Amino acid sequence: MPGPRRLKCSLTECRLPAAPITGDCTFCDGHYCSKHRLLESHKCKNLEDCKKEAFEANALQLEKERTRVIRGV
Repeated sequence: MPGPRRLKCSLTECRLPAAPITGDCTFCDGHYCSKHRLLESHKCKNLEDCKKEAFEANALQLEKERTRVIRGV
C-alpha cells in the first residue's frame, strides 16, 4: 500500500512539494512550497485582505496599550 500522496506547490510553474503546515495559505486556500509560502511570493489574490486584517489588529492592540491621562481636580 503506497504512503499518503504529497501535495505539489499550487503555483503552476513550480514542481516542488508543498511545505506541510507552513505552506498552507489561509487567505487563498493554496498549498505552497517553502519558496512560495509567503503571500507576496505566490501573489496571493487576497493579499489586500491580509494587510487590512493585520492593520486592524495592530490598531486595536495600540488602542489597548494607549496611555490615559487622569486629571486631578
